[in-house]
Amino acid sequence: MMLLKRLLASLALAVCFATCLAGQDSPPIFPLSEVHAGLKGVGRTIFAGDKIEEFQVEILGVLKNALAPKRDVIIARLAGGPLEKTGVIAGMSGSPVYVGGRLLGAVALSFQFSKEPLAGITPIEEMLEVVPETATAAPLPPRNENFRISRVASGSGNGGRLIPSEDTRLASPSLPAPAETAETSLSSLLLPLRFGGFSNQAMDLFAAQFRRLGFEPMQGGVLSGGDANAAPSPTDLAPGSMISLLLVRGDLNLNIDCTVTYRQGNNLYACGHRVLSLGPAQFPFAPSHVIVTVPSLASSFKLDAPGAVVGTIRQDRFNAIYGLVGEKTPPMIPVHLRVDSTLNRKTEYSFEMVEEPFLSPVLLNLAMTSALTATERALGAATLELKGRIQLASGQSVDLEDVLASDAGTANLAAATVATPLAFLMSSGFPGLKIKNIDLNVVSRDEKRTATIEQVWSTKSEVRPGDHLELTALLRLSGGETLAEKIPVDIPASVTDRMLSVVVGGGASINTLELRSSPLGAAPRDLEQLLHALNRMRRNNRVYALVMAPQRSFVLQGDEYPSPPPSLLQTFLADPAASSNVMFSGTSVVGDFETKPTPYSIHGQKMLILKVVGPGQ
Repeated sequence: MMLLKRLLASLALAVCFATCLAGQDSPPIFPLSEVHAGLKGVGRTIFAGDKIEEFQVEILGVLKNALAPKRDVIIARLAGGPLEKTGVIAGMSGSPVYVGGRLLGAVALSFQFSKEPLAGITPIEEMLEVVPETATAAPLPPRNENFRISRVASGSGNGGRLIPSEDTRLASPSLPAPAETAETSLSSLLLPLRFGGFSNQAMDLFAAQFRRLGFEPMQGGVLSGGDANAAPSPTDLAPGSMISLLLVRGDLNLNIDCTVTYRQGNNLYACGHRVLSLGPAQFPFAPSHVIVTVPSLASSFKLDAPGAVVGTIRQDRFNAIYGLVGEKTPPMIPVHLRVDSTLNRKTEYSFEMVEEPFLSPVLLNLAMTSALTATERALGAATLELKGRIQLASGQSVDLEDVLASDAGTANLAAATVATPLAFLMSSGFPGLKIKNIDLNVVSRDEKRTATIEQVWSTKSEVRPGDHLELTALLRLSGGETLAEKIPVDIPASVTDRMLSVVVGGGASINTLELRSSPLGAAPRDLEQLLHALNRMRRNNRVYALVMAPQRSFVLQGDEYPSPPPSLLQTFLADPAASSNVMFSGTSVVGDFETKPTPYSIHGQKMLILKVVGPGQ
């Protein structure tokens, strides 16, 4: 009986402690100014299940300006629970530490390959500087360093195209990575990055990048038999609880794990260091059930599974993340992918991902690569026919259509074909741009459907301004057969040159040529112009013809003037304000034409020279 009373008293005290911490008006803070070596305290975290357990903390000292100017770190030795054999555990980031009942800070840093559980503690005073902001984040400015829009009007009047620069990493859109630290230096605890439903091939492809960002990629998933839809009580998230930031959820799941440090009402502080240092953020988060703590020589970690969404992370800063419990799930981007597999079956994937300019394209690339490598071959001749749409909330859309063929990495090429326009959209900074959904269809074939441009000829070798002619491109297919593609071309009525060059090639070849020979263009002025240019991005499955004149062209305030008459050029140059914004090129692109889509990925290029004769000659 006496034992039962003691157990009940201990339970009541624990509940009271958690409830008081969750609802208190101000935290009982242990100020950094009073910290010195020899202090003893306790920390709180979950090692298994949902039970918050205590571990012992011995303060060893304070490192001033350890991570950045005025960013101090408290060095401590941890003990208790499994820490003797695990060391500091990935997933403990944010575990609160108390000295004399007052909150000192959060376990947040460790020494790589340390033989003891030595940790760095972020002072709570610095964490609480991450305050909620009512103002929304300012839109990002248009990022024009990685692409340009050509302003050439084709014969059909379709206007310019978006042309990615040569250094744009189409195959792997990436996040800016922080500098790597030495093995002996104090660094943020790795945040477990839990993959569920992702293929090993896709994880291996992106693992190095995620590790540079401070994550530890791990296989995971939704807890079998768990009730993910059960809404936990707000009191479930006490200091020491595990939470998961849900980046992708559905048929594929990706979440980041850390620990709650402090809660005041519905205001929640966690991690003790940045996740991505995004500033204002919108990540849904959920309580997480720890299945087991896994000791590891490299980095021990918690294996856990998230529950239902209970709130939104609103700030991701240097010293902490801040969120609101009870806030509705932030907007996410629904993605639906249908794969017509070479296994004679159709597979559908449905998931949603966070809406974030830098992160969303990477997540889409990763998810699509994973879905395709899970069913299709990774090595050997393969072709993927892609069709789809990025739908905006405004009703506008970017239509996607291409053919990707390769002997290896075809899935990643197809994923990048979708992720690249999404990256351009989301980084444009135009107000009101919201992605409604992404709908994709992929047909897979176990053959390499490529075609090389072998020969080109024209119905005319001499042309007059305003003439119409037809080009024929002879394509050599991978099996040795040939295919002829017709390209209708209109010679502009304004042409005054004696000679024109016509370059015929695949989309990638023509993009490279245009960037090198006529590096003009500008960032889009508005969303309409960006969407128009994205919908005219050159594809791999068409033959393009670029008509070029050996005359100067210039760009003024984003508009390109190919082969301008001398009177127009003199008018602009007479205005000092206008002339300072003029950019010149030695070549004018006077026509941009293309064939209809083909079932092949087309490579190579050829050139023709046309002689221009005057009207009536």
